[in-house]
Amino acid sequence: MRGASRGQLRRGIAVWMIIVGSLLRLCHAAPPTDVVVERYAPEVAHDCVHLLFHDTFELLTADSRFMWRASSLDSFQVSPLDGFQDAHSAAYHSRLKLYFATDTTNHRMFTFRDPRKNEQVKSISTIAGVKLDRPHDVVVDDDGWVYVINPNPPTTVFRFRDLGVEESALDLSEHLTYSRALSVVKNRLYVVGSSSGKIVEVADFANQEFTVHESYGKTRDSPAGSWKTTGLVPNDADFFEGSWYVTNYFCPEYANKTDHNEHKLIRFKTWDDFRSGRWDDLSSLLPDKLVPYYLTPHDGGLYIATFEHEDPTHPGGLWRLRKK
Repeated sequence: MRGASRGQLRRGIAVWMIIVGSLLRLCHAAPPTDVVVERYAPEVAHDCVHLLFHDTFELLTADSRFMWRASSLDSFQVSPLDGFQDAHSAAYHSRLKLYFATDTTNHRMFTFRDPRKNEQVKSISTIAGVKLDRPHDVVVDDDGWVYVINPNPPTTVFRFRDLGVEESALDLSEHLTYSRALSVVKNRLYVVGSSSGKIVEVADFANQEFTVHESYGKTRDSPAGSWKTTGLVPNDADFFEGSWYVTNYFCPEYANKTDHNEHKLIRFKTWDDFRSGRWDDLSSLLPDKLVPYYLTPHDGGLYIATFEHEDPTHPGGLWRLRKK
């Protein structure tokens, strides 16, 4: 490009990168044949958002109630636990023998020992001097640290040993806006930035060392959307059988008449793939209109909690992705 300006060169390179990225995505347009998605449990609740395994025991988070069953051979039963609203997730701490849960609408966390009883152990509304604001996801790592996320800016992740014990906070609002999920993979914490389409990999929480992974094709900051109107809007990200899986909050109401299913469930190998758009689109393996929310890897399967955004009476469902 003799005689071209630096600006023209940069624009030419940018266009070429877009073309290459589009071609790479086309190569992965057909759903892979090495996995299958099957219904895991009967339709039990509208807002199926999270499934937790503790040994054979299963705990389903479903809006303002928990549901439990002793094993996959049993039917889900409604837990008598009450006094919370719009719960999003729960985690089990094996050393403390406690469940930690988010009470999202009431801006607090609480603990309990047995979902078959209506007995809460403790609750808090402030961690490390910061008020909880619609806390969403909670996870426990192998060292016994508990993490929970305040999704609204200033987007903050908290870490503690128990409610009120050894509390600290990591402010990620410089990088993330509305953020829904946390995952622990190989003892690293991953913070899922939903509206911004970013995922933060925390290498050292105490020293606040982390890497920000930006998604390919992000065009607009939004808590929900579609691939063509917003780019990725991750609900969750987790690692299963050598690949990363990401669910996205895509639904007809926010899709503005574009395809609300495209890229709502994707898979890739590396974070370079995430940044360049080299991923498999697995969306056709899930029913139309269902929003895939939190992911749970467990015992040879990746479990997906789903719900329908537009219809509050439509029952959600639990699905299992597995290798063929």
